[in-house]
Amino acid sequence: MLTEKFVIPEDERILTPGWSGQRIPRACILGLGLIGGSWAGALHQAGWDVCAVDSEKASIDEAVRRGWLKTGWTSMPEFLDVDLIVLALPLHVLARGLDQLVGKIPKGTIVTDVGSIKTEICKKLLDNQMGYNFHFVGGHPMTGSEQSGFGVADPDLFRGYPYVLTPGKDCPKQVVQKLVDTVRGFGAKVVFREPDNHDVEVAMVSHIPHLLAVTLTLAAQDASKEGESPLALAGRSFRDLTRIADSSPEMWKEIMVKNADAILGGLALWEQRINELRESLQQGDGEMIAEAFRKAHRARKETIN
Repeated sequence: MLTEKFVIPEDERILTPGWSGQRIPRACILGLGLIGGSWAGALHQAGWDVCAVDSEKASIDEAVRRGWLKTGWTSMPEFLDVDLIVLALPLHVLARGLDQLVGKIPKGTIVTDVGSIKTEICKKLLDNQMGYNFHFVGGHPMTGSEQSGFGVADPDLFRGYPYVLTPGKDCPKQVVQKLVDTVRGFGAKVVFREPDNHDVEVAMVSHIPHLLAVTLTLAAQDASKEGESPLALAGRSFRDLTRIADSSPEMWKEIMVKNADAILGGLALWEQRINELRESLQQGDGEMIAEAFRKAHRARKETIN
């Protein structure tokens, strides 16, 4: 009885075996925080064999207990025979994570990151691309939580939210498509951006909202009188607006400083809008205030809903 020989499609020969169905695909997550842990859970649910590297052994043990990981290490092993690497590391060590992979993963592995700033990591790739034998596609899931750590990781974290990819111009189309298919398999909505455009846009829709949550909370505290505080009256609107003020101070310190130029540009636009509303209030112009609400309603309906 003749057995048909397995033939790898020509456009997949630049990739490791898991991408062409020659074996169960394998992935390694570097960093088991909220995002890295959620990646591990999502990949496990998609049928991948997943391992991880994280300095916290407790996170590895919990991920193994949940069944999301086959195994894990607290330091980088000598070699990782995987098809996908997810760099879910803090921003200040993210770029170094690329160098850490040299000589330790197979040729043709796809590498992605989850950093909230893309220009720095993508520039490093361009500056050093001749030294890498893997395919890199920058990534940023536009979802998260004010809580952090593996304990709150959720395989469904990405479902329904934008997931930004920033592939380089020379990145093979089949590489990008494989990552697109993987992320879409999590229920995410893939959006493409140039790295610098990403950083400008994300400053407005993510970084500045965190600043506003912090400043609104502090301003409410400043308005307190002896024995009384507006915070004691906080209902759903205030709590929803300021929830993200509970996010990690150390993480957001890095993000704010590294993306300061884009954030300052976005703040200038916000200040222009808040000054327009201030003038309407001073003039008692209720119609102008109502029109601002109408415009905001239309903008959200057209782009977010």
